[in-house]
Amino acid sequence: MDKWVNSHWFARIAALLLAVMMWTVVNVEGESPTSTESAPPLLIDSVNLHVKYDTDRYYVAKMPRTVQLALETNNPFYKHNLVPQDSREVYVDLMDKGKGTHRVPVQYKGFPDDVKVGIIPSIVEVTLEEKKTVEREVTVELLGQVAPGYKAGEPLVKPFRVLVRVPESQADRVAAVKAPVDLEGATSPIKTTVPLKVMDKSGNTLQGAEVIPLTAEIQVPVTSPYVQVPIKLNLTNELPDGYSLASVDTNVDEVTVYGPKEVIDAMKTETYPGPEVDLSDITSDRVIERKMPVLENIVKVEPDYLKISLKVVPSATKRLEKIPIRISGLAETMEARVMSAEGQEISTLDVDTVGAPSILEKLRPEDVQVMVDVSNMPAGVYEVPVTYIFNQPDYVKPAKNLITKVTVEITKK
Repeated sequence: MDKWVNSHWFARIAALLLAVMMWTVVNVEGESPTSTESAPPLLIDSVNLHVKYDTDRYYVAKMPRTVQLALETNNPFYKHNLVPQDSREVYVDLMDKGKGTHRVPVQYKGFPDDVKVGIIPSIVEVTLEEKKTVEREVTVELLGQVAPGYKAGEPLVKPFRVLVRVPESQADRVAAVKAPVDLEGATSPIKTTVPLKVMDKSGNTLQGAEVIPLTAEIQVPVTSPYVQVPIKLNLTNELPDGYSLASVDTNVDEVTVYGPKEVIDAMKTETYPGPEVDLSDITSDRVIERKMPVLENIVKVEPDYLKISLKVVPSATKRLEKIPIRISGLAETMEARVMSAEGQEISTLDVDTVGAPSILEKLRPEDVQVMVDVSNMPAGVYEVPVTYIFNQPDYVKPAKNLITKVTVEITKK
């Protein structure tokens, strides 16, 4: 019986009968000489039905969403349906009701006194279900792809556990709480606040679920391509006379360099220049901290700072005898002779070296090269600079008394 009373067809038939009854009553009264002509009832369909209830404890599981109104009035605004919907309210009051299904009368307010209001149906069933709170972890849902060559790290979410309030019958359907984050094209770390979504076991959004809190803060590290390469120390100038470097140590031997893929790929076989250290005024042991330079097209370098330990000692001198003179750059059709200041041909030089005693002790003749470069020189006699190359750069240097130029005679074979 209740099912039939609440059916759509019953509502329409009842509305029609109510309208006919109202019209009959008005017209019967109109036979009196003192009455005025009354308009037929105005029917308004699909009027939203509101529910007043304890929203903190309950959830409306079932109710009719709309009702029908039959209005009897001579007011032209109602006659032509010109009154805005927000000026009226049709509702049921369940503030004193608990969970379960309740049959309650439909009430109204906001209508003028000269309007007779009929509501179809006048009594409705509303089911209240008690809310239940469950706790779930927040899962970060990474969407899209970072820029080519970049990599997304493990996301950090705060809070990592939240409360979910749902109707008691749906508590077991709460499978996950997700925080979606868009990574598309990202080239730097992401920090954002996103709304949380409650998902069921099928991966669909669970409608009507309340999340406390509504949002979460997400941080996703995004790193560029990187490579680890050795550091090349950038020691400039020389220690003051009488002092030499015994050792140079750094807190790390390699640095991690981040940047675009094409830059990093080209750097895999290179060294990375360290910060500049000027030796010109250092006469004792030092520990120097310098910020690592960031080259063009490089995103960052780790570590940010480099510690350089310098051990400085009084200089010593060691002579390496009969070091061969090497001639470079000579054309295949030419031959060359190196001449002494006295005009005699020479093929070796004695080399006095200056450095820390501990390093000079291990220095051998094969650790030194004496070079004379005659590239692009035709036949003739030339004065050419002499270059001394040591196997331990920045630690050993030639003495100031060494020959700096020699005479080279170039002739055709």
